[in-house]
Amino acid sequence: MSKRSKNIIAVLVILLPFYLSAIVQKFLFNQNEILIQEFFGYYMMLSVAGLAVVLLTNRFLLKNNFEVFLTPKRKVIYDLVLAFLLLGSSYFIQSVEQITYANWFSFERDRTAITNLLESIFSNYLYALIILGPFTWFEEAFTVFTVSFILYNLWELNSTRIWTWTTIFFTASLLALLQVNNGPSAMISSFILISFSNYIFFKYRSILPLFIAGVLFQTIDLITYWAFTI
Repeated sequence: MSKRSKNIIAVLVILLPFYLSAIVQKFLFNQNEILIQEFFGYYMMLSVAGLAVVLLTNRFLLKNNFEVFLTPKRKVIYDLVLAFLLLGSSYFIQSVEQITYANWFSFERDRTAITNLLESIFSNYLYALIILGPFTWFEEAFTVFTVSFILYNLWELNSTRIWTWTTIFFTASLLALLQVNNGPSAMISSFILISFSNYIFFKYRSILPLFIAGVLFQTIDLITYWAFTI
């Protein structure tokens, strides 16, 4: 089998079962009730399965090592600086959304199910620790590993600048569609932020800034909700 065929297979084994199926589910199904055990169980299993598929495909199909995801011998301080740059960009984009294009679209989401779920989680300290700890870590690890893996294999197909930017925007569009139930403004913000994080990965070839920024953003968001809403 040619290397090009292997790269295409590597993209499809992540894209089809994990992302396209999730997008279809978002468009077709609207959950009115979310159970805690199902929520934790489903997303934790999905994250572990996705990580396993990425690492096994990378090692045994593509014969690559872990340097696909991390640049070796680079000082951690550089990754931390990039992580806080991404984190600051997240809050900046969120602020711009609230004062501009969030007001351009008429969209009201029924947040009853997710609100009830979070209230149930944060009323139990064990569940709260799980969502602030391993749940968030695995979810972010799944996202950064799968997206970077898709991007790496797409870039292996073609190294031209046009193709690079096309893949950056393509994957950003794909992940933005996962925000369809949050409305157009959330999709726009996701597209902008993910495009920027994709560029960071392209430029510096390390998932560490993306992972750190994602974990910090999710953790701060959840703690803020816990402190001021529950």
